Amino acid sequence: MSSPLGGGSAAPEREGWTSLDTPEVHRHLRRTVATALGLPSESETEIPPMPESLARLLLRVEEHDQTHRDQWGCWEFGFSDNYRRSRLWVPEVDEWLADCRRGLAARARLEPVWPNGHPFAICLTHDVDMVSRQRSPAQAARGVRAGLALLPGAGNSTSKRIARSAIALGRNTYFGISRAPATLQTLERSTEIEKGYGVRGSYLFTVRPSAPTPYDCVYDAADQCVFRGARMTVGELMRDIAGEGFDVGLHGSYLSALQPGLLLEEKAHLEEAVGRSVETIRQHYLHFDVRTTPRLQATAGLKVDSTLGFNRNVGFRAGTSLPFHLFDFGSNSPISVIEVPLVIQESPLVASNSLELDVELARQVIAQLIDTTASVGGVATLLFHPHSFLKPGFVELFRFSIEYGLERGAWFASLAAIGDWWRDREARLDAQSRTVAEHATYNTC
Repeated sequence: MSSPLGGGSAAPEREGWTSLDTPEVHRHLRRTVATALGLPSESETEIPPMPESLARLLLRVEEHDQTHRDQWGCWEFGFSDNYRRSRLWVPEVDEWLADCRRGLAARARLEPVWPNGHPFAICLTHDVDMVSRQRSPAQAARGVRAGLALLPGAGNSTSKRIARSAIALGRNTYFGISRAPATLQTLERSTEIEKGYGVRGSYLFTVRPSAPTPYDCVYDAADQCVFRGARMTVGELMRDIAGEGFDVGLHGSYLSALQPGLLLEEKAHLEEAVGRSVETIRQHYLHFDVRTTPRLQATAGLKVDSTLGFNRNVGFRAGTSLPFHLFDFGSNSPISVIEVPLVIQESPLVASNSLELDVELARQVIAQLIDTTASVGGVATLLFHPHSFLKPGFVELFRFSIEYGLERGAWFASLAAIGDWWRDREARLDAQSRTVAEHATYNTC
């Protein structure tokens, strides 16, 4: 049996059904490569074509062609061709782009990948699955009721539903009930650590879904909590941290990844709670179907997603750490949402059904993946759940990640800041493309 650390013998190659041989895909790949290199897509400098194997990896063709998913409906690392080729922890697309960039640097003016001379970026993100391990009476009741709810597919026998509800009841008893759960060791700790280092991350909040499943979070924006010694609603907490420069985004509910309209509804509720527009997202449980979810996110008006990662491993699901646009093969057009791949999630590093590392080994893996990302000028996107800081070692790992990145000269940015930078960069390069095209037209007249 192969190790989940990225090993295993290569599986026999299998021809996919999705073709990349269309003008629309070619244009999309050309623009993707040009943007990553820092060239206008209509350039006087030759833009190298991306090898088909890398293009298929980047555009997630295997996820379009294979219907198999895990018990939560997710694409997990073991299904991936780059895992079977022992390349899961290698950003193959970024390595190719870095080689191209080095070759072009002597003969072309390239737009910097990151601002202010930073050689790479680190994006800190936090999925707020719970504001506290404690629950309010209302949250406790919601959790018990959610355990009885039907799941998509199997697992809906009466005995299983009662068991799920009993587990929720047991959690309530173990962690305790409070009318205003304390956030001192969760959100307060996380935001204070980041402020201490002068960095700001993304905090992705859920809203109570209209059709909750046993997988969904149970807090609501109107629920009471204690934040920095003051009693307030969760919505007021969101407004406070947004006012301090943290990015507040959406943690889309489990069903929102597949059901039309839910993301639009949840985004509107979150914007009402936080009092400002919401543009960033990560889907809860990393529940993400490349054939459906990106289109639903775009329809909802979301601009930046960071779901493309794994629940039980770390690494480069699409062979890249760089922001890029997925391609919708159904409509034969690019997705407007910028995808910022998730590289490191804290839970798989130590979980018993994942890598099972101790703190020291986890630190080594974080350093390795940051080094790897830095070597290709990418962005190491990290996920630390605020409730993880209650567990021994996770605060240490979080501080280490920030300190190590600062030592290496990383640009620290939220998902919103990464998205803004990349979109502005695309706009500058598109403007240069128009200038080149106009010049070529003038010269042929």
